[in-house]
Amino acid sequence: MTVLITILRYLVAIGGMAFVAWLAWKLVNRQEAKDRDFQRKLDEDDARAAKGRFGPPR
Repeated sequence: MTVLITILRYLVAIGGMAFVAWLAWKLVNRQEAKDRDFQRKLDEDDARAAKGRFGPPR
């Protein structure tokens, strides 16, 4: 019985963490949707990453 309660506690804890992660994801997505410049910022960031932080490899 004790093992079952322990497993149930772990499942509830994992479920709670998953719910908090989902809620944070939804809130961030909502905030990003309001940002008109967000896609432009992402594109600029991708361009910087493509160039490489320290230039091309030697």
